Amino acid sequence: MGTQGDQDAAHSEAHEESPHEPTQPSASDAVPDDHEAKAPTLGHAVNFTWENLTYQVPVEDKNGNITYKTLLFNLSGCAKGGRVLAIMGPSGAGKTTLMGTITGKLFNATARQEGCCFMNNNIYQQRYKRLVSYVSQDDIVMGKDTPREAIHFSARLRLGLDADAARRRTANVIKRLSLTKCQDTILGIAGILKGVSGGERKRANIGTELITNPFVMLLDEPTTGLDSVNAVRVGQLLQDLAKNDMRTVIATVHSPSSELFGLFDDLLLLARGHVIYHGPTADSIEYFASLGYHVPPRTNPTEYFMNLLQLPEEILSQLWLAWEDYIMSDAAETNPCLTPVTGAITMTDDYLEEQLKLKGANFCLQFMELLKRSWRMYMRDPGNFYGRAIQTLFFAVFLGLFFINVKLSQQGVQDRQGSLYITLMNNLFGAAMNGIAAFPPERAVFLQEQANDAYNAYIYFLAKNAAELPWQVLFPTVFDLIAYFMIHFYRSADAFFVNWFILVLLGNFGYAFGLMFATFFKESQAAFAMVPLVLLPLFIVSGMFANTDRLYPYWEWLNYLSFPRHAYLGVFTNEFRHLKVICSPVTTSCTYPNGDAVIEYMGFQGWHYWQTFVSLIVYQIGLRVIGATSLYYQGRQRRGKLQFVKNLSKRVASPRAIASARSNDELSDANSTLIGSIATPSNAYGSTGAATPSAHSSRRQPFYADDSERATLSSLDTPVTYEESPIDIEVE
Repeated sequence: MGTQGDQDAAHSEAHEESPHEPTQPSASDAVPDDHEAKAPTLGHAVNFTWENLTYQVPVEDKNGNITYKTLLFNLSGCAKGGRVLAIMGPSGAGKTTLMGTITGKLFNATARQEGCCFMNNNIYQQRYKRLVSYVSQDDIVMGKDTPREAIHFSARLRLGLDADAARRRTANVIKRLSLTKCQDTILGIAGILKGVSGGERKRANIGTELITNPFVMLLDEPTTGLDSVNAVRVGQLLQDLAKNDMRTVIATVHSPSSELFGLFDDLLLLARGHVIYHGPTADSIEYFASLGYHVPPRTNPTEYFMNLLQLPEEILSQLWLAWEDYIMSDAAETNPCLTPVTGAITMTDDYLEEQLKLKGANFCLQFMELLKRSWRMYMRDPGNFYGRAIQTLFFAVFLGLFFINVKLSQQGVQDRQGSLYITLMNNLFGAAMNGIAAFPPERAVFLQEQANDAYNAYIYFLAKNAAELPWQVLFPTVFDLIAYFMIHFYRSADAFFVNWFILVLLGNFGYAFGLMFATFFKESQAAFAMVPLVLLPLFIVSGMFANTDRLYPYWEWLNYLSFPRHAYLGVFTNEFRHLKVICSPVTTSCTYPNGDAVIEYMGFQGWHYWQTFVSLIVYQIGLRVIGATSLYYQGRQRRGKLQFVKNLSKRVASPRAIASARSNDELSDANSTLIGSIATPSNAYGSTGAATPSAHSSRRQPFYADDSERATLSSLDTPVTYEESPIDIEVE
C-alpha cells in the first residue's frame, strides 16, 4: 500500500494523461508550513476596483508640436474575488494599457494619468503591489531552466523561504499546474531552443507568479499562441484558481473559442479606450440583443463581438452612449460588476499586515541564488564553452608558432613588443565580446523580475560577474601557459606570474567593459559597434604605435584613461627589466644593450607593474559600478509607481456619475442627434430585459460614490488633500 504522497502523485499523473481533463486540486492540497504565506480563502477575497482611469500619451507631429492621445477614457470597473474577468477587444483597444495602469507597471514619465484603484475598501497603495501578480503575454523565462527551477527560484527570492519550505511549496505548485511530468525538462525558447510545449511553458510562467500566493492575478493574453486544447486547459486553471482559492483573476483575451469563452465569469469589452460592456459573460448576448445586435445561431459570440468592436467610430459612439444609459438603468442593479463595493468582504487589518510583513530574500540569499542560476546557465550551454576554448587554443598556438623562440637580439626586441601587444589585444577584445553577449539574452527576464521586485539590481550584476570569474581565470591561464613558453618570454616564476596576473586582470576588465556597454543598449548590435569605437583610440595612445612623449597637451588626458596603455606598460616593463644583455659579443652596432635601454627608449621608465595592478583593478570596479547603476535605473523604471494615487484629490466623474449629471432632455437630445445621423440596428433598445433610455427615471447615487469606508489618505505614498465632505463631481 503506497503512501499518501504516492497516491497523490499517481492521481496527478492520471490527470495529465488526458489533455482534455486538467487537474482540479483543491486548496487543501497545499502543504502547510510556518514559513509560507497563507493561501487566500473565502474570508479574504478581494474585489479589485478601478475608478475613472484616464491615460494619455504625448504624440509629436511633423512640426514638433506635442499633443496628447487618449488611450483610456475615464474607465471604471470591478473584478470580483472568486470570479474570472475577461477583458476583450481588438488590437489598440486599450487592454494591455488598462492592465498596466491598474497594476502600476505601465510607467511613462511623460504620460498623463488620472484615476484610482482599490482593493476592497483599501486604496491601492505602492506596498499592496506585492499582493498582485502580473503574467505577461510573452513567456519571459530563462530558457535553460526547468519549470521546477524557475518556480523554486521565484519562491526563494520573492518570498525569502528557506530551501526546504521552497521545495515543498514548489512541489505543490507543480502538482497544481499539472507540470509533474515535465518539471525537469528545460523550458526552452520558442523558435530558438527546444523544450517543453507551449502550454507547459505558459503554465510554468503562471507558476512563477502563483508561488507568491497573490490575492489578485492579472494575465495578459495567456492563451495567445496556444492550440484550442491547451487554451482551454489554461482557462480551466484560471477558473480553479478563482473558485477554489477565492483569488481575483483578470485576463485579457483576443478571440477565445466558445468553450474557453464559457469559462469566464465576467466580461469587459473595450473599443478604442471606451467600455462597450462590463458584466456577467452569460448576460452579454442578451445585452447586445437589446441594442439590436443579435448573435447569429451557431456563431461563436466572441467572433461576433470582435467584429462589432471594429465597426466605424460613429457606430461605436452609439454603443458608448448605450452603455452610459445602461449603467443608470434598473438592470444595472443586478450586475455584479456594477454593484457598489461597500458591502464587499473587507480584509482584516491583522491578516493584511501579516501578508505585507513577509519579506523577500536578504543579500546573501539573493547573491547565492543568482550565482547558482548564472552558473547553471553556463553549464547548460556547452557550445559557448567549447567555442571559447577553441578560440583560446587556436590563438595561443597560432601566436606561439608565429613568434616561436624569439631570440635575445636586436631583432628580438621588436618581436617581443609585437607579441606582447597582440596577446593583450586578443584577451581584451575576446573578453569584451563575451561581456556584450552575456546580458542581452537575459535582459527581458531581468526587467520582468525587476518589475516584480525580486532582487536588487546591484546584486544581480555582482553575481553575474562572479559567475564569469572562473572562466576569466581559466582561459587567460591556458592562453598564457601555451603562448608564454612557445614565444620564449623571460623564464622565471616572477616574470611569468606577473604576466599571467595582468592577463587575468585585463580579461576581467574586458568582460566588465563589454557588460557595461551591453546594459546601455537594448540591441546587442549597437554595443558591438560602440566597443571598438572606444577601444581603438585608447590602443593608439598605448605607446605601441607612437611614443606618448610626442602627444600634444590636449591629448595627454588619454594617457590616464588608456587602460590598454597601463596593461601594456605592465607586461612590457615586466619582460624587459629582466633582460640584462641583448647584444651579442660579435655585434658591432647595438642600439639596445639591455632591457632598461628599451624601456627608456619607449618612454616607459619609472613604471612598475604594481601600478598596472592598481589601475586595472580600480578601472574595472568603476566599470562594474556604472554597469550595475545602469541596470538599477532600468529596473526602477520598469517597477514604476502608482501614478494615479497623486491625482486622487482631483477626481473625475465616473460613467454613472456623468449620466446622473445629465438631464433626461440632454441625454435624449444627444441620442436623437446621434441616432438620426447613423443607421441604427432594428429593435434597438428592445424589450428583452435590458435597460432602455426611458428606464432612467429613477436616478441613483454615482457608482462608487460612497467613500465613507475608504481608507484615509494619510498613509499614502504621495500626500494629497482629501476632505470627508461630499464629492464635487466634475463633468467634462
